[in-house]
Amino acid sequence: MALTRRGVLAGSAAGGLLLAAGPAGAKTNMVFAHGVASGDPHADSVLLWTRVTDPAHGPVSGTWEMAEDELFTRIAARGSFSTSAARDHTVKVIASGLKAGREYFYRFRAMDTVSAIGRAKTLPTGRIDRLDIVLACCAMYMFGEFHAYRAIADREAVDLILFVGDYIYEYGANSMPALMDVRAIEPTHDTVTLADYRARYAQWRRDPALRDAHARASWICMWDDHEIANDDWMHGAQHHDPAANGDWEERKAAAVQAYLEWMPIRDPVTSDPYGITRSFAFGDLATLALPETRLKARQQQLSLAKDLDWHVVDRRGSGERVISDPAELKTLDLKALPQGVTREPDVAAFREKLADPAREMIGAEQCAWLADELKAHKDARRPWFLFGSATILSSYVYPDLTKFPDGKVALAPMYALTRYGLPLLNVDSWDGYAGERDKLYDQFEKSGANLLVLSGDSHMAWINEPHRGDRRIGLELSASTLTGPSIGELLLPSGPVGDAFVHDNRDIRWCDTNAVGFVTVSLTRDRVEADFVRVLTPRQAIGKLDIARHASARIAEDGLSGWEIS
Repeated sequence: MALTRRGVLAGSAAGGLLLAAGPAGAKTNMVFAHGVASGDPHADSVLLWTRVTDPAHGPVSGTWEMAEDELFTRIAARGSFSTSAARDHTVKVIASGLKAGREYFYRFRAMDTVSAIGRAKTLPTGRIDRLDIVLACCAMYMFGEFHAYRAIADREAVDLILFVGDYIYEYGANSMPALMDVRAIEPTHDTVTLADYRARYAQWRRDPALRDAHARASWICMWDDHEIANDDWMHGAQHHDPAANGDWEERKAAAVQAYLEWMPIRDPVTSDPYGITRSFAFGDLATLALPETRLKARQQQLSLAKDLDWHVVDRRGSGERVISDPAELKTLDLKALPQGVTREPDVAAFREKLADPAREMIGAEQCAWLADELKAHKDARRPWFLFGSATILSSYVYPDLTKFPDGKVALAPMYALTRYGLPLLNVDSWDGYAGERDKLYDQFEKSGANLLVLSGDSHMAWINEPHRGDRRIGLELSASTLTGPSIGELLLPSGPVGDAFVHDNRDIRWCDTNAVGFVTVSLTRDRVEADFVRVLTPRQAIGKLDIARHASARIAEDGLSGWEIS
């Protein structure tokens, strides 16, 4: 699809298809080498962030100021700060006493140097008619250039950037050596210690495109798994080996500390170290609710290797018989079964495990919090309820991948399981916690809210309509990776796999298994418009972008419509 003013650079200063990987403006400020950022806006305050690059590693003091104009002639707030190596010389301050719905400019001073200027916007109160959001996730520095961040930084129409997880990746250089050849990573091994995680964030934030994206607008962030380790849960992770990586609790604490030091997010209270559950009200237009989905309540993911039971079925007679007698099973060679006897997965039993309501991702406490948020939203009579989820909420199964002959070696041994309509990689998403998802669906339905889910994680792009039986629960937009690799490139066969996802799943309206990019979301009082911005050259120095799909929906008298896709 050709680039249009409506699309990726609608209201953008870049004004074209090509984006360079290098800096947009002046060279790096050596005292504030990691730029500035703002986040978690309230109606009267916003968090400001920077890091002082201090070669001496000693304590540093400085000042900050916030103004209504870029020349800083109308100062709205100012203050001082101090930082040290104890918090990696990062700085977080709350600028308060601000006016609602107002854009401000801010900067820091330290060591006789002034930082870059950032822009931040407080939450509006009262009536507003439009909200422009950038939805993003999954940035792998070592795999591709940050062209997506450059495009985000160059946008004019953006009220906030919603980042739904995987800001960094914990992988070392040897994890996927064939793909991790665009840029070297620091450290070269998996991140395990506090120093490791700090170094990884520092490298990401030295990238000029990411620095400029942070300076462009306030961010609202949540973590997913790779800020700590792949497929993490309360007490461990798929990518954590105690023998090699040490104690899980120590690694988790180090990763969370680095995240809170480096990200523009308000710190949780000491008694609730993983308490990043929060909500935001955008005037009378929208509520945004963000649960914590990894460390507070999540139970360990089910595994096809460990939790999928198999049985032997005998169809040699007139009927069908499951062979369960141990003595009879001993007479069979499972690798060379006689004709009419097959070894098959117990799909029904596995689905029962997935649907167990006792399996939790966010837990009872956060479910109760969500119910309260929905009630407050209903009382405020806002048109839109936005649910930020690190993983896809909609239900889907993988299509039969054995129909696509040129499968990738990494996942090909599991392709046969897709013949049975089983989830594959999505046992880590809400499909792996379907019982608790039903509890959320209960709340969404009872509230009558116009639900729009904004999610990520899958390294594919999705336009979804989550259903419960015949009833549409709401709408969902799910962003792919900002840099690659896409799941299509990494694991899936080529061909129309995305079309097969749509064909086989009621919840899925559109899917691009090879997408790299982000999503722009514009809300008005009765309509949502979204563009899936695609980076065509993520591994090259010059970024080429276009619009993969446009989606829109409206609030009608009888409720929320389905997606119109073009």
